[in-house]
Amino acid sequence: MQTHHPHPEQALPAEVSIQSDTWLNRYRNYPVFSRTWFRYRVTAFFYTFVAMLLIAALMVFAKNGDWRIFAVVSVTITVGALGLVSFGQLLAMWVRQKAFKAKKEGILLVLAIVVGGGMSYGASSGAEMLMNGLIFGDPHHEVFGGEKKPQITRTVTTTVHAGQASQTASDSAPDPAPPVDSKKNQKNSAWVDALFKGVAMFPFVFMVSYMGSVFDLWYFFRQRKRLIEVQRQQELQRAQDARREAELRLSVLVAQVEPHFLFNTLAGVRSAILTEPLRATAIVDHLVDYLRSTIPQMRGDGSSEQGRLAKQLEAARAYLGLMQARIPRLTFSVESELKDAAFPPLLLITLVENAIKHGIEPKIGAAHVSVTARYFDEGDEEKLEVKVEDDGVGFGGATSGSGIGLANVRDRLESMYGDRASLVLKARAEGGVAAIISLPLIP
Repeated sequence: MQTHHPHPEQALPAEVSIQSDTWLNRYRNYPVFSRTWFRYRVTAFFYTFVAMLLIAALMVFAKNGDWRIFAVVSVTITVGALGLVSFGQLLAMWVRQKAFKAKKEGILLVLAIVVGGGMSYGASSGAEMLMNGLIFGDPHHEVFGGEKKPQITRTVTTTVHAGQASQTASDSAPDPAPPVDSKKNQKNSAWVDALFKGVAMFPFVFMVSYMGSVFDLWYFFRQRKRLIEVQRQQELQRAQDARREAELRLSVLVAQVEPHFLFNTLAGVRSAILTEPLRATAIVDHLVDYLRSTIPQMRGDGSSEQGRLAKQLEAARAYLGLMQARIPRLTFSVESELKDAAFPPLLLITLVENAIKHGIEPKIGAAHVSVTARYFDEGDEEKLEVKVEDDGVGFGGATSGSGIGLANVRDRLESMYGDRASLVLKARAEGGVAAIISLPLIP
C-alpha cells in the first residue's frame, strides 16, 4: 500500500507535528526528508555547528598554540559535519520524491543514511589528508601523534674488572615471571580502560548519529505510521459529518412534508378559501416562499450562497410568515445587526421549527417568536450570536425539543468549529425558551 504524505511545503497536521516555531525545532513541523524539512534542519544545525566548531577549535588552539593544527582540525570538522547533515539527507530526499512503495522506500532510506554517513567520513578523511599535505607536507601526518619515544633497552656493561663479571651476569639474567595476582589485575585494568573509553565515546557517537539523521530515520517511520492513523481518523470524521448533515437535511425534509405540516397548511387554505380568500392566498404565497428558500439548501450542491446568514434569515422569515397565516394568533420578528455573514445552512430553520412545534402550537392564546442576530467580542475573537426566542409552553410542555434535530445542530457545530461554537437552550423568565447559537464571526 502506498502511503500518501503531505505536500513537502505543507506543515504536518497538528496531531503529528510538535507545534514549535523556534529556529531549532521548526523543521520537525514538516514531513521528514522533505525539501522544507531539509532547509529548516540545515539552518538549525548551521548555528549549532558554528558554535561547537568555535569551541572545539579554541580548545585545540589553546592546548597546542599552533595555528597549523587549528587549521587542520577546523577544516576537517567542518567538512565532516556538513557531510553528516547533507549527504544522507539529500539521498533520502531523492528517495522520497520517487514515491516508492512503503517497504521499498523504507529500505532505500536506511541505505541512503548509511551511504551518506560513509560519504561524510570519506570527505572528512580526504579533507584532513589534503590539509596535512598543504600545511605539513605529509598527507599522513598525525596532528596529535607527538614525538616517538626511544626504546629503552637493557645493556650490559662489561669491564675488565674481574670482580664485576658475576654482577654483570646476574643483571643479564631474565626477570622472574610476574605473580598470578599481577596478571589478574592487568586483565581487570584492561576491562576498566575499555569501559571508560566506551563511556567517553558515547557523546561523540550520539552527536554523529543525531547529525547524520539516524534518529530522524526512526522518527520518519513513526511519523508515517501516525500520519496513516490521522488520515483514517479524518476520513472517519468526514463520514460522520456527512452522516450528521444527511440526518439534519432529512429531519428538515420530514418536517416539511410530514402529514401534520402539509395537512394543517392545506386545511387552513381550504377553510379560508370561501370565507377569507385573501388569507388563503397569503397561506399559499408563504408556502411557496418557504419552499423556494429552503429546498435549495437541502440539495447539498455545495453552493456557498446557501451558507450565508441572510439566506437563513430569509428562510426563517418565510416559514414564520407561513405559520402566521396558518395561526393568526402568532406574531414574529426577524432582526439582525449584520447585513450578512457566514452561517451553516439549515441550523436556524431547525431552531425556528422547534420553537413552533414544541412551544407555540401547544400554547393557548397569543404567541410570539423572535429571531435576532448580533455580533460581540469574546476575548480576542469576534463572535456571531443567533437567538430564537418564543413565549410558548417552555420546558414544562410535553417535550423540550431535544430530539434528533437539536442533537444534529450540536454535532454539526462541534465538527465545524470545535469548542469555539455552541448551542444553548435557556428557559425565559417570562415563559418560553431561548435557543442561542454562538460561533466565530466570518464575514
